[in-house]
Amino acid sequence: MHLTKKASYGLVAVFELAGNMTAGPLSAGAIAEKYALPVPFVEKILHQLGRSHLVESRQGRGGGYTLACDPEAVSVRCILEALGESLDLVDCLASGETCRLAGICPTRPAWRKIDQRFKDLLGSLSLRDLLAE
Repeated sequence: MHLTKKASYGLVAVFELAGNMTAGPLSAGAIAEKYALPVPFVEKILHQLGRSHLVESRQGRGGGYTLACDPEAVSVRCILEALGESLDLVDCLASGETCRLAGICPTRPAWRKIDQRFKDLLGSLSLRDLLAE
């Protein structure tokens, strides 16, 4: 698994929204400026997260983006999946991928077990857990 810039920036944006829930909506521009990220890319990411119902947007004066639910209910895995990220640790575990060693690979069962535990870990880490650190 390799996190793309979209995933990294998306996690930054969601963490920022979760950490500022009492401050009201934040603009994509404010988030982008704080972390020196490209505004259009942050806007696109937040829009995609909105389609997954993880963030909500408000237009007009005082508008911006807010987290759509309690940070306890949002896992890192949920965010990454909403951004379309592959969470497979090795290519042979990705759906539709074929490996010439698939039928005889001695490491595939180990990778499958490691992969599942990794996904379980990402699913168990909520935004609230990570904000508490």
